[in-house]
Amino acid sequence: MADTNKLPTVPTHSPRALWRIGRGRSGGSLGCAVIAQHAIGVGHKVLVADGDINNPMLSRLYPPEGAHGVGRPKNATLETCKVWLADTLALALKQNASVVIDMGGGDRISEELAAESDLGHFLAASNLTPTYAYFTGPERDDFEHMHRIWAGGAFQGGTSLLFLNAGLQRNTSRTENPFAWLRQDPRMTEMTKAGVIPIDMPALTCMKYIEEEGLSVFEAIANKTGQSGRPLNPLWVHMAQKWLKDFTTNLTKEGADEWMP
Repeated sequence: MADTNKLPTVPTHSPRALWRIGRGRSGGSLGCAVIAQHAIGVGHKVLVADGDINNPMLSRLYPPEGAHGVGRPKNATLETCKVWLADTLALALKQNASVVIDMGGGDRISEELAAESDLGHFLAASNLTPTYAYFTGPERDDFEHMHRIWAGGAFQGGTSLLFLNAGLQRNTSRTENPFAWLRQDPRMTEMTKAGVIPIDMPALTCMKYIEEEGLSVFEAIANKTGQSGRPLNPLWVHMAQKWLKDFTTNLTKEGADEWMP
């Protein structure tokens, strides 16, 4: 007979270090923000480390004084970022927390840090499994830039994700799949055969109207008032809410429960 007084088993989640990789303005910070919000929402202990000197979006959403924020590096030099990364990882290990790391579009700094520190092996040995999140738009130069980094091998071990950000489409026509060419490209086939998980990141076509009001996408979703003092247009609110739902669905479909921080 079953013991009805026995408490249910609470599933455990192994801490992860998610590292954003990609050019500036590739949607990486926004993608990291959604992943962090989703992980926090399901009860994971997560730190959000904003090392992007040019775009402090994550630190505005998760300020250093908050429960999930950490301090930012004072500048973008390799030595400063190296010390900042070491301190951030030490804090995550001390708290047994996952960490989302956004170094911004400074791929040179990210690659040098990863290669010099033997990052993947350190994280694995520290039981902080790495998740590498690559971001690209549908333009060929975007993908070639990202593929060069992946092929360089600086980011090893763990899980590698490739976010296909449809919002970076330069062609205003939305009737065709902007990534159709990429799914036929041998380099994409090479990546998926190596275990890289492609994830569709929908276009948030009303983002410029949200930003004009000085709002984040999450503030728009919550129907916050912008800097004009007027409520945000209900259509932009609806579009932002649908975008988050669709993106989160894509994350879940591609196994987010396994690789999420």
